[in-house]
Amino acid sequence: MTKDDLKAAARWRLIQHDAASGTWNMAVDEALLEGARQSGVPVLRFYGWEPACISLGRLQKVPPSLHKSTFDWVRRPTGGRAVLHQHEITYCAAIPETSLARPHRSVLGAYQWLSQGFITGLQELGVTAALAPAHRGKRLADNCFSAPAQCDFVVDGRKLIGAAQCRRHGVILQHGAILVHINAQSWQTALGSAMNSAISLRELGVQAEAPEVTSALIAGLETRHGIHFDASALSGQETAVATKLHRTKYSQSSWNQQGKEPAAAKEGGNNS
Repeated sequence: MTKDDLKAAARWRLIQHDAASGTWNMAVDEALLEGARQSGVPVLRFYGWEPACISLGRLQKVPPSLHKSTFDWVRRPTGGRAVLHQHEITYCAAIPETSLARPHRSVLGAYQWLSQGFITGLQELGVTAALAPAHRGKRLADNCFSAPAQCDFVVDGRKLIGAAQCRRHGVILQHGAILVHINAQSWQTALGSAMNSAISLRELGVQAEAPEVTSALIAGLETRHGIHFDASALSGQETAVATKLHRTKYSQSSWNQQGKEPAAAKEGGNNS
């Protein structure tokens, strides 16, 4: 652990949820951002999606393929491009900027800091991953996994984990999707692009189930950054905030179609 890591070597909340709908998942993640703002305590959440769902980036235009899609879909509070959440593990990290050393508070710095821990965890599963280089000047497709972007995880040049961020009230919210298995036909149908540039844990020979994968990622963060995780659940206040956001924002076409915030939520924030 380096000197710059010492500021983040603290106690984090750890939440592990069963699969839920896309609209509820996004409402919970935004509620955790607000909870981290109030408490100053970082939180890491792992979860799944039921039914399978497409999530769009905060500023992404709705791809034409979604108008005739049979999949549920929702708009994330974070940036990036569309993801089909089907056979994967999703994480959300809500981190007050002040809990990180200054070099890690930038967009790139926070990506890299978290990535160091996850890369260490993947090594426990026998996977050697690295961060993808930037794709300057290249227009990327609607599908997040059609090509790696900067700060995505790649193995032999193929994308395994995609991530996106937003910032609000001094809190970093980062989403990431870890491909366990790829149903290429579903991705083609849902987002109209192939998955030739992506790779899954199953293709890499990792047969571990979700609990073992998440345990390895948690251990990687503990080893690399000295974090101590405390098992947690949503607080009463976070549940109330999530319930309201689910009703007034993530279930509304004004948000999902046009990205329009509910009136009470228009207080700003940066997306990347």
